[in-house]
Amino acid sequence: MVEVVPVGILLLIIYIIIDCIRNKTANLLRRVIFYSFLLYILYVFQYTTGGLHFPPRQFVETVLFQPLPFKFVSDWIQAYQPGGSNWFFWYSVKMALYNAIMLLPLGVCLRVLFNVKEIGKAAVVILLTSIFIELYQVVFTYFGLVFSRAFDADDIILNTFGGVAGY
Repeated sequence: MVEVVPVGILLLIIYIIIDCIRNKTANLLRRVIFYSFLLYILYVFQYTTGGLHFPPRQFVETVLFQPLPFKFVSDWIQAYQPGGSNWFFWYSVKMALYNAIMLLPLGVCLRVLFNVKEIGKAAVVILLTSIFIELYQVVFTYFGLVFSRAFDADDIILNTFGGVAGY
């Protein structure tokens, strides 16, 4: 399995060196923010794929779809046990929180780095980004490039909420 972050960081360092040679100190703060945005994208890709398999695995797992919005709430209700010792409940809460904060930096960058002035436009970009993430997880699973991932409507909702909150 190939970890995306180390390879990406190496390529990012090469890009930064070339960019610094070309542009010296012009717009340095904006470029540093842009570099951090590229690093953020690497980590989102690593988190959402878990790393890539090269060559692709021969055994392709079933692609899962969870199209029901807010299913995580019903999962919480079913899994909750008084006393708070249910592992699945707390894992589900943690994953919902992670999904909500995953695209929060994208919302910030849309406002600060890419000068998006309207929250509606930002929400559309964040929504499309979240859908894109869910789709590449399904495609990569189908072709054996990642372990089984699922298309989950709840992830789209929580990612979009977090990104808009960041905006």
